[in-house]
Amino acid sequence: MANIKSQKKRIITNEKARMRNRAVKSELKTATRRVKDAVAAGDGAAAYSAACAACRLMDKAASKGVIHKNQAANRKSGIMALANSVATAEDKAAYVKPAPKAQKTGSKKAAAKEARKAAMAEASAEKAKRREKQLKEEKKAAERKAKEAEAAAKAEAEAAAAEAAEGEEAAADAE
Repeated sequence: MANIKSQKKRIITNEKARMRNRAVKSELKTATRRVKDAVAAGDGAAAYSAACAACRLMDKAASKGVIHKNQAANRKSGIMALANSVATAEDKAAYVKPAPKAQKTGSKKAAAKEARKAAMAEASAEKAKRREKQLKEEKKAAERKAKEAEAAAKAEAEAAAAEAAEGEEAAADAE
């Protein structure tokens, strides 16, 4: 067992890479077996489509560094030669290349950020609505208070006028 910290880390990463490479190599063997089975059955169309799929996998494995590019080329050559032994021109013409998968743009982090941004914008709009409603209610309350104050002042003025009138009447009676 390694004693150096970085070497321990390398052991872990190498093990992960080994497991990934094993999975890819197993997939390559399965694809090659499918071609051989189709050739043995004499099904040219299936053999040709399986060979094309296997070639695609070989190219991908070579680009990822799982197998050497020359080994990928050699295997592709062998597979295509095998498939061409039973595939006719009609089989090749009938082959339809699979549609490419739509690539996802952006990352999860960016998507989460956009979702947060949208939620914040929605919350801001909601807050603005609530604030507007509150301001309207405050304005109505202020108007109501002003009317009440005006009515109270008017009533007070009337009461003062009535009291003054009573005071004048009392003064007039006293004379």
